Amino acid sequence: MAGNWTQTGPLARSYFPLFRTETNAPVPHETHRVWPHGEPVCENAASMIGSWVYWLALGILLGALVYLRVRERRLHNEISGLSNELERCTTELDEAHLTLNRLTGIDALTSLANHSSFQEFLRGEWRRALREASSLSVLMVDIDRFSDFNDGLGYRAGDECLAKIGRHIRQYVRRPGDLVARYGGEQFGVVMSRTDQQGAFRVAHRICAGVEGLAIEHPGSDVSLCVTVSVGIATSTPAIDSNWEELELVAGARAALEDAKQAGRNRVSTGNEAERPADDGLENRS
Repeated sequence: MAGNWTQTGPLARSYFPLFRTETNAPVPHETHRVWPHGEPVCENAASMIGSWVYWLALGILLGALVYLRVRERRLHNEISGLSNELERCTTELDEAHLTLNRLTGIDALTSLANHSSFQEFLRGEWRRALREASSLSVLMVDIDRFSDFNDGLGYRAGDECLAKIGRHIRQYVRRPGDLVARYGGEQFGVVMSRTDQQGAFRVAHRICAGVEGLAIEHPGSDVSLCVTVSVGIATSTPAIDSNWEELELVAGARAALEDAKQAGRNRVSTGNEAERPADDGLENRS
């Protein structure tokens, strides 16, 4: 009898309207087996997905089931829904984190001050330098050929490189009146209060030489086998340079940075000259 039951019939469906088949696939003939006391007619349920299975007792049709993996589908849908919800929550959390970082003035990747904090700090130091008739210096530090670094080693390696160089720069700029910030992209900004050009030049040289000394491999660089930086410096005494404003100090440092790049990179420039780094001390910083 079992060998003839290969697919559902309209009579069986009319008797069992609550059962539905998704594929209406025929019951594989080789899985048929008659069980005398009401056990299922097939042994291999995995091969029966989407097919009707008849329940027999003494040759009498007692019922029919269809294997649908309903639980697995439900779990899959639930997991998919939870994954979507998790992704949404993660996105919202990231956005909230970025907003918080902006409000607190911290760059999420490097844990340094962000661009807004840099500008605000510079304005405050400019006003103080004006009152004290002291010097104020700004350094702009740019990672050489950083886009090639990302292209060759990936953005994750790029993020790690940025964080490492940020920590390195911070080692040389520790005074309360100084600030290291991620200015944007692969650029860092440094504000040094009460520091003349000579003092800023010494710090910049130490930063430049120290980054190369980190020996971070950079296969895409035409400057060096490892990661290097170029540094531009601008210095002003606001009480004397009365026609200057703090943003012009940044513009001067960025112009000097371009000079350092044009001169071959991996060097320091004040706008008037560009020199390769030398590992000299930090003394005479005023």
